[in-house]
Amino acid sequence: MMRRMFKGVALAGALLALDGFAEECKGVALYSDGSDNGQMIETGRTFPESPEWKANWGNFDGMNAPYIRLSGMKNVQGDWKGLLSFPSLPLHVDGGMLRLKVRATQNAKFGVWLKGTSSESRVYYVNLTADKTQSLEIPLESLGVTGSMDVANVGVGLFGVPQYQYTTLFIDEVELSCTKSGSSVVSSSSSVAFDNDERWEYEFSNVESWSVNREARLLPAVESEFSAAYSPQERNALLSTTDADFVVSMLDHLKIVNSIRAKEKTAQKSRLSWYDNLYTVVRNRLRENVVANPKQLYFEAEAIAANSDYTVIPLLVADLDYVYSACSDATCASTRNVNAHLLTAGLPTSFVRGSKVSLVLDPYFIVTKQRELPSVSVCVAGSCKSVSPGNQLELEFPSSGLQTIVVKLKSGDQNVEQKLFVEVK
Repeated sequence: MMRRMFKGVALAGALLALDGFAEECKGVALYSDGSDNGQMIETGRTFPESPEWKANWGNFDGMNAPYIRLSGMKNVQGDWKGLLSFPSLPLHVDGGMLRLKVRATQNAKFGVWLKGTSSESRVYYVNLTADKTQSLEIPLESLGVTGSMDVANVGVGLFGVPQYQYTTLFIDEVELSCTKSGSSVVSSSSSVAFDNDERWEYEFSNVESWSVNREARLLPAVESEFSAAYSPQERNALLSTTDADFVVSMLDHLKIVNSIRAKEKTAQKSRLSWYDNLYTVVRNRLRENVVANPKQLYFEAEAIAANSDYTVIPLLVADLDYVYSACSDATCASTRNVNAHLLTAGLPTSFVRGSKVSLVLDPYFIVTKQRELPSVSVCVAGSCKSVSPGNQLELEFPSSGLQTIVVKLKSGDQNVEQKLFVEVK
């Protein structure tokens, strides 16, 4: 009788222990069924194309649409790598597994790793057979994680991709099997400070926006410039026809105009529009060191958003003169230079965390040659407020999901009203 009672007590204790463990250690889906859109950190990305987060190339064996798609091709053999950021990250993990499904259109060497708030795990490699889905269950020990870790990003890569080979990587059902609640995941940097009981406090720079120089703030080094579109010979020929700093094609000019005037856009495309427009203009430069490097500014703004858990968002602004080559006749046998102006705003993220966020307007994140900075006002849900450089706005969104931010810019006789789109998590 005593033995039966002891076994009953032992069983009850074991069940209680298991119940307590279940509350402490639980699986969290980072991406599943396309409902948990993330974004790829642009800093250090070497994948040829940005991810498509709700791709539908049909249902495969063991993988059904939607899923994450990463595609591209390069003219040299090399490694393609990137860090994925998901809305549920950062998370505190203690053992367990990283689970995900992967598939590639070519035979490929796939690697995956975890990036913590202060370090990275080692890379776990697996050889993928073309057009075959593999379900991976990777113990954290296999990633070199023997204790607990604060996971900020999931790194993915294809290694040794042949040149001129178009390759597509599909990823789905990303999950961490053992996350623990009650853990504090804190990031720190020289530019922002965080306290568990307070909001992030942003430290403004004293940079003059028209200066071409920007010191690295959160990034380990200053990013390289966009590659120049024109050869030295082409530059000299164009310099004889204009005193402008940038000359773009008429098609590129129309793409810029349509991008800024767009009334509807996905949050992901909205996030990339500022970067893409500045890439188009600045790479078509006729001189070097004309303006601050937009790539550096974009990546720094993205780092600040990520380090604040997407509650403090720098507003990116550009105010630049350029010219475009327009056809002079119906056959376009000759062209003429037409003056144009790029006045645009952008966000470095496709989503924000929570209904209340801080939008900061730092001169550091303004690309211009003008000594007088544009005036800026921001509207959310019909409520508009102006913000001057060196200040910030507290934005409050009416609900979660896709939201519209209207930015009104004025520079001299130029006026722009632009819609930015962001997903509120």
